[in-house]
Amino acid sequence: MAGSTAKTQLIDMLTISNQRVIDWFTAISAEDFFIRYGEAWSASDNVDHLIKSHQPLAKALKLPKITIRAMFGKPQRPSLAYEELCQAYLEEIARGAQASGRYLPDQENPSSASETRKRQLIDQFSKVSAQLVSVMEKWEDNELDEYLLPHPILDKLTIREMLFFTIYHNLRHASQEGD
Repeated sequence: MAGSTAKTQLIDMLTISNQRVIDWFTAISAEDFFIRYGEAWSASDNVDHLIKSHQPLAKALKLPKITIRAMFGKPQRPSLAYEELCQAYLEEIARGAQASGRYLPDQENPSSASETRKRQLIDQFSKVSAQLVSVMEKWEDNELDEYLLPHPILDKLTIREMLFFTIYHNLRHASQEGD
């Protein structure tokens, strides 16, 4: 995948990765969904973290572009390719970077109605991920390389890079390896 991955392809990849999250976590039983093993996050923690990652991105992408430019500047380099962005993220993780602040999950542990709470979390992810796809459809392909947003680990990323990250982040959390 090149840095110039077309917007339509990016939206397809984002939609597929969002569905992967929904399918992956739906398949986990309600009784296992909230269980933590040592320091590892539970499935519910992972879904909550992904919700907290998608919400500010969807919100930021709804801002007027002039506001985004004024707040975060203009890119001084071309967008990285998907593989380059993933590698940069993995290098930061290897150096000890991890989720913090508003991106940390609430770490719920409901004693009853866990099936209901599980469904609520997955539905919330489904809604916010659909909002992100919807707002992305309003952006022009060339604009994805012309605006920056802050990333808590990777500094400022172009919109295209932020989408690459979101796709990879979804797939990383909805897998056996996890994050």
